[in-house]
Amino acid sequence: MFRNNAELRREYAICAVLTLILVAASTMIGWQAAMAVLITAALFFLVRLIADIRRYRRIANLSDSIDKILHGAENVDFEEYQEGEVAILSSEIHKMVIRLREQASQLLADKRFLSDSIADIAHQLRTPLTSMNIIVDMFSDAELSNEKRFDLLAEMMQSLNRIEWLINTLLKMSKIDADTVFFEGKEYKVKDMLSRAADSLAVPLDINGVTLKMEVPEDATVRGDMMWTCEAVGNILKNCMEHTPEGGLIEIAVKHTPIYTEIVIRDTGTGIDPEDIPHVFERFYRGKVALNTSIGIGLALSKMIVERQNGTIRADNREKPETGAVFTIRFYTVKR
Repeated sequence: MFRNNAELRREYAICAVLTLILVAASTMIGWQAAMAVLITAALFFLVRLIADIRRYRRIANLSDSIDKILHGAENVDFEEYQEGEVAILSSEIHKMVIRLREQASQLLADKRFLSDSIADIAHQLRTPLTSMNIIVDMFSDAELSNEKRFDLLAEMMQSLNRIEWLINTLLKMSKIDADTVFFEGKEYKVKDMLSRAADSLAVPLDINGVTLKMEVPEDATVRGDMMWTCEAVGNILKNCMEHTPEGGLIEIAVKHTPIYTEIVIRDTGTGIDPEDIPHVFERFYRGKVALNTSIGIGLALSKMIVERQNGTIRADNREKPETGAVFTIRFYTVKR
């Protein structure tokens, strides 16, 4: 204790010198007074020494615990002290260790998520790339007819478009994750936003024989980023179109109140399996009724965009006897 603490040696040296001075001064009164001063000083010295030994023993225990944690020990419990500066120090170190363990656990979870995401991305890219390699090999056939060549070329273009969409969507999600995306806070009409989102799907809707119907109040407005919201709504409409058979219907209804603006999108498709409902907005999640070409990131991107603009989004099924999925988006006027 004294060997490693110069400050403590200095304090005890000062106490010893003061004791000698008091004893020498008390001899002027008498040897009994000098003995009383010496005994009193010795008792104080002994009490101080015992307290310091106990305190430094506690500090040594804390140091041992910290050293075990630094060497990778997981189950290290800090000794509980009732009072004093050592108790405060122990409590603060305990809080710090808990926080560091939580951060380490979160980093490990993020690492696993990143690894799984990379594996999912590689899998999603492998499928169209394999298809394109096969098509390239088929092009080398000299007896291939022009009609077949055009069909193969269209299939290759479809694979390229799928890869491009996947990469662009992943880049958008990465930017939102990194907080490098600036969402505007301008007020716009919901009708204009929905019209723009629907225009991008006009041709696919016509090809698939799906009708889109909208009921939007003229005064319905939202404050946010119109272009990013179009992206979110467009992904939902695309999902509904892909799961709605020919002759089906997609309905959009908007409700505008002083507190929030609600956008409800319903389709007449296959609906969502009840077990998949809690997971439909998770990245790379493919439900039981997902298409073979489904990747599982469109709805995840929609959720990120909506929530970054003070909104909420949820998925459910239509009430029986009707079938189909229901997506409800709410943008709140005031902070929740």
